[in-house]
Amino acid sequence: MPKVRLPGTHRAVAPETTWARLEPRLRHYGITRVAEVTRLDTIGIPVFLAVRPGSETLAVSQGKGATPILAKLSAVMESVELWHAERPELETFVAAAADLDLPYDLTDLNVRERGEWIRQLELPWVRARSLADDRSVPVPLDLVRLSYSGEHFWRPRVLESSSTGLASGNTFAEACLHALYEAVERDVLAAHPSRTDAGRLPVNPATIRDEHLRALTGRLTDAGVEFEVSCIPNRFGIPTFAAFVWSPLFPIVCAGAGTHMDPDVALSRALTEAVQTRLTEISATRDDIPSDQDTARDASTDPGFHPHAEGVHVDDALRGHGDGYDDMEQELAAVTRRLVDVTGHAPLAVRLSEPSEPFCVVRVVCPGLAYAEGRTLSA
Repeated sequence: MPKVRLPGTHRAVAPETTWARLEPRLRHYGITRVAEVTRLDTIGIPVFLAVRPGSETLAVSQGKGATPILAKLSAVMESVELWHAERPELETFVAAAADLDLPYDLTDLNVRERGEWIRQLELPWVRARSLADDRSVPVPLDLVRLSYSGEHFWRPRVLESSSTGLASGNTFAEACLHALYEAVERDVLAAHPSRTDAGRLPVNPATIRDEHLRALTGRLTDAGVEFEVSCIPNRFGIPTFAAFVWSPLFPIVCAGAGTHMDPDVALSRALTEAVQTRLTEISATRDDIPSDQDTARDASTDPGFHPHAEGVHVDDALRGHGDGYDDMEQELAAVTRRLVDVTGHAPLAVRLSEPSEPFCVVRVVCPGLAYAEGRTLSA
């Protein structure tokens, strides 16, 4: 299916079409309010939030985008994804990993404990679909379901729980691509967790040519916001960027990251996520905001950003990374091949949405990839 290319993102259909399909179903998913919070800050890059009071994870989800409708869709679809992950209607079975013919080892997943004994532990499993050859492969239910209610806080946890790999799209391919890019991004950040990590290459923003990206950086400059952009070369050859923003009006360093085969999309995601993170802190509505921020301390601290002139040319930072695709199925196949080549394991997808729903929600499990539970981008 040919893509719809939009500023900062690629979609299978126009955003207006997605919203027309989604808006009548908001109450079904428990979403009671969708609100724009853009003007709580001075930057002007659109940020929305979606409120779901009955949530078992986050009651407030945020979204960002180049336009208000893209930001609104981003917020609402994140909430819809969590709704599906909290109540997956999937057939389960209980078994020990040692008794299953798995194409991966349990330690290839994000396990909290290591040792032969975990292979003997009986766990609930569901069936996933290999994105490499379409065969059925078991994955632990705890990597598919996500809920912080009920037994979560008293049951022993062998596997790390996270929203990594939970994504949605207008089609199965679009949803899986979003999930894979997030999983790769988290793996890259796990390998290079600090802003000062030698593996990150600061980029000179003056070398960015894309009109949409120049408009984003122009908004930051016009609002008096200092920012830093870094490219993170990685073993997958998929463009990954990190961005940090800071200003005296809100003197906390806020971060964002983005990964995509199209480097312009990856960088747009990083910049807009940094702005979204800042508005999340300003609006103070999200459930998982740390309560230990010290604004007075941060206000007197130089954020430590390097002068932009010291950064490398963006083309040099991206050498050997990225590729272009007009078809999402082809792009999904290419990204899958890269993960298989690097990790030796195929990504495994579980569809959470029903066929009757006008979009697709998936959970993708990627053996061989790492991520940190909770916030993954360190300043």
